Amino acid sequence: MARILFVTQEKGGVGKTVFARALAEAVVDARVIEIDSSSRLIELGDRVQFFKMRADREAIERTGGKAARAEFDDVLSALERAKAPTIIDVGANTSITLLTVIQEIAPALKASGFEFAVCVVVTTEHAALAAASSILTASKSWASAQFMIENRLHENVDPEWLKKHNKAVTATSFEQQVLEKGADEILQTGGLASIAQIDPVLLREKYGIGPALRIQKDLERFRKEAMDAVRPAAEWLVG
Repeated sequence: MARILFVTQEKGGVGKTVFARALAEAVVDARVIEIDSSSRLIELGDRVQFFKMRADREAIERTGGKAARAEFDDVLSALERAKAPTIIDVGANTSITLLTVIQEIAPALKASGFEFAVCVVVTTEHAALAAASSILTASKSWASAQFMIENRLHENVDPEWLKKHNKAVTATSFEQQVLEKGADEILQTGGLASIAQIDPVLLREKYGIGPALRIQKDLERFRKEAMDAVRPAAEWLVG
């Protein structure tokens, strides 16, 4: 069977998909399951199986809650069929609900040889910290390993909060990134994998030699630090 890694955070906008992309690049044999309102990992092609979430309020009310109960059934079926390391990128407002469902089915899947881990991304935002605490608690009983990435998007996370949660968690950090204008467009279009494929000549033709060199340097640093942040989780994923 397979090792399954959930990349999670209930709060949106914390950079979670950056680390899902980094994991996909680090573990090239891994399959990817994306659960979100729209697909963003399009550069990964057929490695990705996309599931649109969540059940809309009208459907939930019309079915007396059955739509909400069943919304993860297709995801669970895909998970059960996994034969290779699998990265599950869980969109905002979905993590807690999904992990609660996983808690219910984990014993049966673990008996079949599956192993699970959780990688939660945190920032200084109160909502992100509260969600991270809930995610770590919800997955403690069934996750073989728990990872936490401190994304210093605005500033460092409170050291006391980190100390409280680091006891059983493997923690890494990702420094705040300052990117030259044009670098973000490259990231959004091709993801981290595109950085190694940048053509310096074409980049200089488009932006000029000074900005082009800064863009390339910024993106190479961004990629390296993202890969360093996911390294422990990637090493767990490949066993």
